[in-house]
Amino acid sequence: MASLVLASSSQYRKMLLANIGIQVDTHAPDIDETPFANESPTALSLRLAEQKAHKVAAELERVNSDTIIIGSDQVALVQTDAGPQLLGKPGTFENAVNQLLACQGKQVSFYTALCLYQPSANKTITQVDETRVFFRHNSEAAIRAYVDKEQPLDCAGSFKSEGLGVLLFDKIESRDPNSLIGLPIMLLNELLGAHFDVDLLAMAAQ
Repeated sequence: MASLVLASSSQYRKMLLANIGIQVDTHAPDIDETPFANESPTALSLRLAEQKAHKVAAELERVNSDTIIIGSDQVALVQTDAGPQLLGKPGTFENAVNQLLACQGKQVSFYTALCLYQPSANKTITQVDETRVFFRHNSEAAIRAYVDKEQPLDCAGSFKSEGLGVLLFDKIESRDPNSLIGLPIMLLNELLGAHFDVDLLAMAAQ
């Protein structure tokens, strides 16, 4: 049976796996997430997801032959009057408010990349899942009240779609609602089955 390791310190990604009955070890990769010049959001998310998986593999003391490391990264992009703007984790209250103000009435694309790395076979599979979020027009007062209530300071885009954040939107277009939270579970299941002969449903049902 495959052993899954999550290359992330994100409580949200671990929670998504736990919600489907998959318990994993987690290791936080320390990497530089600075975008390259003119790097597209898709390329950035894929590069960081792969770096995370490979960095954790190098740091693990012991890796079994059946170990598969899951790396994931999310990059958000909004078109503003000043041009395209990447949305990362805000970190502070005011940054979160400013990000949400920039998104009002706009479509924001979230690129959630997935990397599966099996060190024993030196096998790396990467793919990205895109989610499009259409924001409502909300007042600055409402946005400030939201950020104060939910404190989404560690969330790319400054909201929690699994909580009050969904009230900021008109609609979401996505293959998998889990992607917006941080991990595309359907894509994970697809890639594990197609490339590693691993069935998450069978694993979770044991």
